[in-house]
Amino acid sequence: MINIEIKVPLVFVALLLLTTCKKQPVEPIANPDFLIFPLGRSFLSHNTVAIKTNDKVYSNNFIFDSCGGYWLKLPTSELSDNEKIKITFTRKNGTLDLFSEAIASKYDWTRPSYYIDSDNENIVLKAIELTKGLSTNVDKAKAIQQFMVNNVVKNDYRDSFLDKASRTYDIRYGTCMNFSRLYVALCRAVKIPSRTVWGVVYGYNNDSIYDYHHQWAEILDESGQWHPCDFTYTHNFDLNDIRYLDLIYAAEENTMIKNRDQESSLVMFEYLKYFNDYPVTLTARLGFQLQNDQRPDSMVVEYLYQYKR
Repeated sequence: MINIEIKVPLVFVALLLLTTCKKQPVEPIANPDFLIFPLGRSFLSHNTVAIKTNDKVYSNNFIFDSCGGYWLKLPTSELSDNEKIKITFTRKNGTLDLFSEAIASKYDWTRPSYYIDSDNENIVLKAIELTKGLSTNVDKAKAIQQFMVNNVVKNDYRDSFLDKASRTYDIRYGTCMNFSRLYVALCRAVKIPSRTVWGVVYGYNNDSIYDYHHQWAEILDESGQWHPCDFTYTHNFDLNDIRYLDLIYAAEENTMIKNRDQESSLVMFEYLKYFNDYPVTLTARLGFQLQNDQRPDSMVVEYLYQYKR
Protein backbone atom coordinates (compact mmCIF):
# COMPACT_ATOMS: atom_id res chain seq x y z
CA MET A 1 0.00 0.00 0.00
CA ILE A 2 1.30 3.46 -0.89
CA ASN A 3 0.84 6.12 1.77
CA ILE A 4 1.70 9.74 0.97
CA GLU A 5 1.68 11.27 4.43
CA ILE A 6 5.41 11.77 4.84
CA LYS A 7 5.94 13.14 1.33
CA VAL A 8 3.72 16.20 1.36
CA PRO A 9 4.95 19.59 2.61
CA LEU A 10 2.07 20.88 4.72
CA VAL A 11 2.57 24.46 3.60
CA PHE A 12 1.91 23.45 -0.01
CA VAL A 13 -1.11 21.37 0.95
CA ALA A 14 -2.59 24.30 2.82
CA LEU A 15 -1.96 26.58 -0.14
CA LEU A 16 -3.61 24.20 -2.58
CA LEU A 17 -6.66 23.57 -0.45
CA LEU A 18 -7.28 27.25 0.14
CA THR A 19 -7.32 28.24 -3.53
CA THR A 20 -10.63 28.70 -5.31
CA CYS A 21 -11.61 27.25 -8.68
CA LYS A 22 -12.04 29.35 -11.79
CA LYS A 23 -14.84 28.55 -14.20
CA GLN A 24 -13.42 30.27 -17.26
CA PRO A 25 -10.39 29.08 -19.28
CA VAL A 26 -7.19 30.89 -18.39
CA GLU A 27 -4.56 31.94 -20.91
CA PRO A 28 -0.94 30.84 -20.24
CA ILE A 29 1.13 33.14 -18.06
CA ALA A 30 3.52 35.22 -20.17
CA ASN A 31 6.24 35.48 -17.49
CA PRO A 32 5.45 32.76 -14.96
CA ASP A 33 6.92 32.58 -11.48
CA PHE A 34 6.89 28.79 -11.66
CA LEU A 35 6.95 26.01 -14.21
CA ILE A 36 4.83 23.04 -13.23
CA PHE A 37 4.66 19.53 -14.65
CA PRO A 38 2.35 16.66 -13.68
CA LEU A 39 4.14 13.57 -12.39
CA GLY A 40 1.21 11.39 -11.41
CA ARG A 41 2.09 9.15 -8.49
CA SER A 42 3.25 5.78 -9.90
CA PHE A 43 6.85 6.91 -9.25
CA LEU A 44 6.16 6.40 -5.54
CA SER A 45 6.36 2.62 -5.98
CA HIS A 46 8.66 0.58 -8.23
CA ASN A 47 8.59 3.12 -11.07
CA THR A 48 10.91 6.15 -10.96
CA VAL A 49 11.10 9.74 -12.18
CA ALA A 50 14.27 11.85 -12.52
CA ILE A 51 14.55 15.59 -13.26
CA LYS A 52 17.61 17.31 -14.70
CA THR A 53 18.16 20.99 -15.53
CA ASN A 54 20.99 21.54 -18.00
CA ASP A 55 22.09 17.95 -17.24
CA LYS A 56 22.34 18.65 -13.49
CA VAL A 57 20.16 16.58 -11.18
CA TYR A 58 17.35 18.69 -9.74
CA SER A 59 16.03 17.69 -6.35
CA ASN A 60 12.88 19.22 -4.96
CA ASN A 61 9.87 18.26 -2.89
CA PHE A 62 6.98 17.41 -5.15
CA ILE A 63 3.60 19.01 -4.53
CA PHE A 64 0.54 16.87 -3.86
CA ASP A 65 -2.51 18.41 -5.52
CA SER A 66 -5.24 16.92 -3.24
CA CYS A 67 -6.71 15.23 -6.35
CA GLY A 68 -4.53 12.13 -6.32
CA GLY A 69 -1.24 13.11 -7.95
CA TYR A 70 2.00 15.03 -7.65
CA TRP A 71 3.46 17.94 -9.61
CA LEU A 72 6.99 19.19 -10.15
CA LYS A 73 7.22 22.91 -9.35
CA LEU A 74 10.27 24.80 -10.63
CA PRO A 75 10.78 28.45 -9.64
CA THR A 76 11.79 30.37 -12.76
CA SER A 77 14.10 32.47 -10.61
CA GLU A 78 16.34 29.39 -10.42
CA LEU A 79 16.40 28.89 -14.20
CA SER A 80 18.54 30.60 -16.79
CA ASP A 81 17.34 31.60 -20.25
CA ASN A 82 17.20 28.62 -22.65
CA GLU A 83 17.73 26.20 -19.80
CA LYS A 84 16.87 22.62 -20.76
CA ILE A 85 14.69 20.59 -18.43
CA LYS A 86 14.60 16.80 -18.86
CA ILE A 87 12.06 14.62 -17.08
CA THR A 88 12.69 10.89 -17.33
CA PHE A 89 10.14 8.25 -16.34
CA THR A 90 11.24 4.63 -15.95
CA ARG A 91 8.35 2.19 -16.08
CA LYS A 92 9.07 -1.14 -14.38
CA ASN A 93 7.10 -4.33 -13.98
CA GLY A 94 6.22 -5.05 -10.39
CA THR A 95 3.45 -5.74 -7.94
CA LEU A 96 0.67 -3.15 -7.96
CA ASP A 97 0.69 -0.94 -4.87
CA LEU A 98 -2.79 0.44 -4.25
CA PHE A 99 -2.70 4.11 -3.36
CA SER A 100 -4.19 5.39 -0.09
CA GLU A 101 -4.47 9.11 0.65
CA ALA A 102 -3.36 9.89 4.18
CA ILE A 103 -4.42 13.52 3.79
CA ALA A 104 -8.15 13.82 3.28
CA SER A 105 -9.14 15.71 0.16
CA LYS A 106 -11.50 18.65 0.37
CA TYR A 107 -13.20 17.33 -2.75
CA ASP A 108 -16.14 14.94 -2.44
CA TRP A 109 -15.45 12.31 -5.13
CA THR A 110 -19.11 11.25 -5.20
CA ARG A 111 -20.55 14.61 -6.28
CA PRO A 112 -21.27 15.68 -9.87
CA SER A 113 -19.14 18.19 -11.76
CA TYR A 114 -19.33 19.97 -15.11
CA TYR A 115 -18.29 17.05 -17.32
CA ILE A 116 -19.25 14.30 -14.91
CA ASP A 117 -22.98 14.90 -14.44
CA SER A 118 -23.63 11.92 -12.19
CA ASP A 119 -26.93 13.44 -11.05
CA ASN A 120 -28.43 12.89 -14.52
CA GLU A 121 -31.63 10.84 -14.10
CA ASN A 122 -30.77 8.24 -16.76
CA ILE A 123 -27.30 7.72 -15.35
CA VAL A 124 -28.64 7.31 -11.82
CA LEU A 125 -31.25 4.75 -12.89
CA LYS A 126 -28.72 2.73 -14.91
CA ALA A 127 -26.15 2.77 -12.09
CA ILE A 128 -28.74 1.47 -9.63
CA GLU A 129 -29.75 -1.25 -12.09
CA LEU A 130 -26.17 -2.34 -12.74
CA THR A 131 -25.23 -2.59 -9.07
CA LYS A 132 -28.42 -4.16 -7.72
CA GLY A 133 -27.62 -6.94 -5.26
CA LEU A 134 -23.93 -6.04 -5.05
CA SER A 135 -22.48 -4.89 -1.75
CA THR A 136 -18.87 -3.69 -2.15
CA ASN A 137 -17.54 -0.74 -4.12
CA VAL A 138 -15.17 -3.02 -6.05
CA ASP A 139 -17.92 -5.44 -7.10
CA LYS A 140 -20.15 -2.55 -8.15
CA ALA A 141 -17.34 -0.86 -10.05
CA LYS A 142 -16.49 -4.08 -11.90
CA ALA A 143 -20.12 -4.43 -12.99
CA ILE A 144 -20.11 -0.85 -14.26
CA GLN A 145 -16.81 -1.41 -16.07
CA GLN A 146 -18.29 -4.44 -17.81
CA PHE A 147 -21.28 -2.38 -18.91
CA MET A 148 -18.89 0.15 -20.43
CA VAL A 149 -16.92 -2.53 -22.28
CA ASN A 150 -20.06 -4.18 -23.68
CA ASN A 151 -22.18 -1.13 -24.51
CA VAL A 152 -19.97 1.84 -25.43
CA VAL A 153 -18.08 1.83 -28.73
CA LYS A 154 -14.76 3.60 -29.31
CA ASN A 155 -15.16 6.28 -31.98
CA ASP A 156 -12.87 9.28 -32.34
CA TYR A 157 -14.67 12.42 -33.42
CA ARG A 158 -14.02 16.14 -33.35
CA ASP A 159 -14.73 17.94 -30.06
CA SER A 160 -15.50 14.73 -28.18
CA PHE A 161 -13.64 16.24 -25.21
CA LEU A 162 -16.53 18.71 -24.79
CA ASP A 163 -19.12 15.97 -24.15
CA LYS A 164 -20.55 15.44 -20.71
CA ALA A 165 -21.04 11.94 -19.36
CA SER A 166 -24.80 12.07 -20.00
CA ARG A 167 -24.29 12.66 -23.72
CA THR A 168 -21.98 9.65 -23.97
CA TYR A 169 -24.61 7.60 -22.18
CA ASP A 170 -27.17 8.67 -24.78
CA ILE A 171 -25.06 8.11 -27.91
CA ARG A 172 -23.03 5.12 -26.60
CA TYR A 173 -19.77 5.97 -28.34
CA GLY A 174 -16.78 8.23 -27.82
CA THR A 175 -13.10 8.52 -27.03
CA CYS A 176 -11.19 7.51 -23.91
CA MET A 177 -12.23 10.75 -22.21
CA ASN A 178 -15.88 9.94 -22.79
CA PHE A 179 -15.47 6.37 -21.54
CA SER A 180 -13.83 7.47 -18.32
CA ARG A 181 -16.27 10.30 -17.63
CA LEU A 182 -19.29 8.05 -18.07
CA TYR A 183 -17.72 5.33 -15.94
CA VAL A 184 -16.97 7.80 -13.15
CA ALA A 185 -20.47 9.29 -13.42
CA LEU A 186 -22.09 5.86 -13.08
CA CYS A 187 -19.90 5.08 -10.07
CA ARG A 188 -20.62 8.41 -8.39
CA ALA A 189 -24.34 7.97 -9.02
CA VAL A 190 -24.29 5.06 -6.54
CA LYS A 191 -21.91 6.83 -4.15
CA ILE A 192 -18.70 5.10 -5.17
CA PRO A 193 -15.87 7.68 -4.88
CA SER A 194 -14.20 7.83 -8.28
CA ARG A 195 -12.17 10.09 -10.57
CA THR A 196 -10.45 10.06 -13.95
CA VAL A 197 -6.75 9.59 -14.66
CA TRP A 198 -5.20 11.70 -17.47
CA GLY A 199 -1.95 10.53 -18.99
CA VAL A 200 -0.26 8.85 -21.94
CA VAL A 201 -0.22 5.33 -23.31
CA TYR A 202 2.27 3.39 -25.42
CA GLY A 203 1.58 1.86 -28.82
CA TYR A 204 -1.70 3.48 -29.82
CA ASN A 205 -0.97 2.75 -33.50
CA ASN A 206 2.81 2.81 -33.69
CA ASP A 207 5.12 0.60 -31.64
CA SER A 208 7.87 3.24 -31.51
CA ILE A 209 5.74 5.93 -29.85
CA TYR A 210 4.99 6.33 -26.13
CA ASP A 211 3.21 9.64 -26.38
CA TYR A 212 -0.51 9.35 -27.08
CA HIS A 213 -2.92 11.04 -24.71
CA HIS A 214 -5.18 8.61 -22.89
CA GLN A 215 -7.62 8.73 -20.00
CA TRP A 216 -8.78 6.00 -17.66
CA ALA A 217 -10.24 5.98 -14.13
CA GLU A 218 -10.01 4.80 -10.54
CA ILE A 219 -12.43 4.03 -7.70
CA LEU A 220 -12.07 4.06 -3.92
CA ASP A 221 -12.88 0.95 -1.89
CA GLU A 222 -14.25 0.93 1.66
CA SER A 223 -10.77 0.52 3.17
CA GLY A 224 -9.53 3.74 1.53
CA GLN A 225 -7.53 2.31 -1.38
CA TRP A 226 -7.81 3.44 -5.00
CA HIS A 227 -8.27 0.84 -7.77
CA PRO A 228 -7.39 1.88 -11.38
CA CYS A 229 -9.06 0.39 -14.45
CA ASP A 230 -9.50 0.99 -18.18
CA PHE A 231 -12.04 0.19 -20.89
CA THR A 232 -10.11 0.23 -24.18
CA TYR A 233 -6.46 -0.95 -24.22
CA THR A 234 -7.12 -3.45 -21.45
CA HIS A 235 -10.15 -4.45 -19.43
CA ASN A 236 -8.19 -5.49 -16.36
CA PHE A 237 -9.37 -4.17 -13.03
CA ASP A 238 -6.49 -3.04 -10.76
CA LEU A 239 -4.61 -1.81 -13.83
CA ASN A 240 -0.88 -2.51 -13.58
CA ASP A 241 0.64 -2.02 -17.02
CA ILE A 242 3.92 -0.28 -17.92
CA ARG A 243 2.32 0.98 -21.15
CA TYR A 244 0.37 3.51 -19.05
CA LEU A 245 1.92 6.68 -17.62
CA ASP A 246 -0.29 8.55 -15.15
CA LEU A 247 0.08 12.33 -15.12
CA ILE A 248 -3.00 14.20 -13.86
CA TYR A 249 -5.68 12.84 -11.55
CA ALA A 250 -9.25 14.14 -11.87
CA ALA A 251 -8.42 16.37 -14.83
CA GLU A 252 -12.02 17.62 -14.87
CA GLU A 253 -11.71 18.92 -11.31
CA ASN A 254 -7.99 19.21 -10.61
CA THR A 255 -6.98 22.13 -8.40
CA MET A 256 -3.59 22.71 -10.04
CA ILE A 257 -5.24 23.18 -13.43
CA LYS A 258 -8.08 25.35 -12.23
CA ASN A 259 -5.84 27.53 -10.05
CA ARG A 260 -2.79 27.79 -12.28
CA ASP A 261 -3.31 31.53 -12.76
CA GLN A 262 -3.22 32.10 -8.99
CA GLU A 263 -0.02 30.06 -8.82
CA SER A 264 1.44 32.31 -11.57
CA SER A 265 2.57 29.09 -13.18
CA LEU A 266 2.88 27.58 -16.64
CA VAL A 267 2.32 23.89 -17.39
CA MET A 268 5.32 22.61 -19.36
CA PHE A 269 3.34 21.17 -22.26
CA GLU A 270 3.47 22.58 -25.76
CA TYR A 271 0.21 23.18 -27.63
CA LEU A 272 -1.98 22.46 -24.61
CA LYS A 273 -5.33 24.24 -24.48
CA TYR A 274 -8.00 24.38 -21.77
CA PHE A 275 -11.74 24.00 -22.31
CA ASN A 276 -13.82 24.58 -19.19
CA ASP A 277 -10.53 24.04 -17.35
CA TYR A 278 -9.99 20.65 -18.98
CA PRO A 279 -6.53 20.11 -20.59
CA VAL A 280 -6.67 19.13 -24.25
CA THR A 281 -4.03 18.64 -26.92
CA LEU A 282 -5.74 18.58 -30.29
CA THR A 283 -3.09 16.37 -31.87
CA ALA A 284 -3.39 13.72 -29.10
CA ARG A 285 0.37 14.04 -28.63
CA LEU A 286 2.11 15.56 -25.61
CA GLY A 287 5.79 15.50 -26.56
CA PHE A 288 7.18 12.39 -24.83
CA GLN A 289 9.90 10.31 -26.46
CA LEU A 290 10.41 6.58 -25.95
CA GLN A 291 14.09 6.12 -25.08
CA ASN A 292 14.36 2.46 -24.18
CA ASP A 293 12.03 -0.51 -24.62
CA GLN A 294 12.97 -3.56 -22.56
CA ARG A 295 9.55 -5.10 -22.24
CA PRO A 296 8.28 -6.93 -20.33
CA ASP A 297 10.75 -5.66 -17.72
CA SER A 298 10.93 -1.91 -18.29
CA MET A 299 10.41 1.09 -20.58
CA VAL A 300 11.99 4.55 -20.37
CA VAL A 301 10.25 7.67 -21.65
CA GLU A 302 11.51 11.28 -21.58
CA TYR A 303 10.05 14.74 -21.80
CA LEU A 304 12.24 17.72 -22.77
CA TYR A 305 11.39 21.36 -22.20
CA GLN A 306 13.45 24.46 -22.97
CA TYR A 307 12.68 27.43 -20.78
CA LYS A 308 12.75 30.86 -22.39
CA ARG A 309 12.37 34.08 -20.45
